[in-house]
Amino acid sequence: MIIHILIFSHPQKIGEDTRASLTLLQDSAARLGHEVQFIYDRDCQIKFGKRPRILIKNCKPENINVLIVRANITGKNLEFRSLIIKQFEMTGVPVVNNALAVMYAKNKLKTLQLLTKKKVPVPKTYIVFHSQYIDEVIQGIGKFPLIIKSVSGAQGRGVCIVESKRSLSSVIDLISKEDASEPIIIQEYVKEAKGKDIRVFIVGKKIVGVMERIASRRGEFRSNFHLGGRVRIATLTTKEKAIAFAAANVCGLEVAGVDIIRTKHGPKVLEVNANPGLEGITQATGKDIAGEIIKYAVKKAKKE
Repeated sequence: MIIHILIFSHPQKIGEDTRASLTLLQDSAARLGHEVQFIYDRDCQIKFGKRPRILIKNCKPENINVLIVRANITGKNLEFRSLIIKQFEMTGVPVVNNALAVMYAKNKLKTLQLLTKKKVPVPKTYIVFHSQYIDEVIQGIGKFPLIIKSVSGAQGRGVCIVESKRSLSSVIDLISKEDASEPIIIQEYVKEAKGKDIRVFIVGKKIVGVMERIASRRGEFRSNFHLGGRVRIATLTTKEKAIAFAAANVCGLEVAGVDIIRTKHGPKVLEVNANPGLEGITQATGKDIAGEIIKYAVKKAKKE
């Protein structure tokens, strides 16, 4: 049985990293004998009436068996794009991942709330809008250097390290002036990690791949593959496996990339990704990770 898979992705102007992931999905679907079509938010029109409908450019809604969400949804377009995903759900199309899960995972503040509520360990973190409480933040975290993150950053972008109170204050003031509506994440720097973290790739109820990401050069703390970081296959402890599943579950994600950092106090979750890149994990493990996503989506489509 041929399954028609719709992949909801970025706008048509996409980067090499996204293009690589989409190509892997398309190739895996073809090998498994299924059809793939890519759509973007501009291709969709929502119709309200007696029953919910969605109109898609060059596609008949009744021919869609399952939707895979691969959109880099961020703060300014998060709500609208999540509504498009929700509209597919309302029309009866099986969706991987669903709208609520995507919204949770794409909102770093909400993710932190969910993780801490369920007692999933995370690094010491503060959320601020300006430098008024900088002394309390420094005291609470304990020491420099500190990590600053944008709430809408991805793939290591929007992340920097600060070495002193003066630098921290300057960076916070600069960011808050540029966008006073967006808070800033301040997080402890884990020295013993030495620019490494673990990406756990989950599909359904299985861990399908694990890799260690290593920063590209000495002194670089970001290990992201698309910032030049090296990747290699890794193994997990029983505790790390449990933490990875817990992190994906609290966000409601069926497909997730959970980033774990190893500290002297045990593993902690750095981030939960609803749209994890496929190129690095495929290279590190030698596995068809894209194929695992396609198989899972096909199985879900056949259940409906």
